[in-house]
Amino acid sequence: MRAVLRLLTLPIRAVITVLIWICALLIRISGKILGLASGLLLLLCLAVLTYSAKNALMVFALAFLVSPIGLPMIAVGLLSLLNRLSRLLCFA
Repeated sequence: MRAVLRLLTLPIRAVITVLIWICALLIRISGKILGLASGLLLLLCLAVLTYSAKNALMVFALAFLVSPIGLPMIAVGLLSLLNRLSRLLCFA
């Protein structure tokens, strides 16, 4: 029974594994690009700080979101959940 279940979930596990590889590559690439964007937004924040503290705070919050510890970490968490699902199907 267990062998039949493994054979039935094999295509699903293969698709999930390829999806994990693609997502990991995209996270790596986007992390580098968003890191550069975060640095530019931080410089913009310093420039806006001379004009308005409220606007500078908003730009700083945006810089935090696109930094490698903002949105990319949420994507890494979702990718780890997908990896857990793949492992769960592996042991089913």
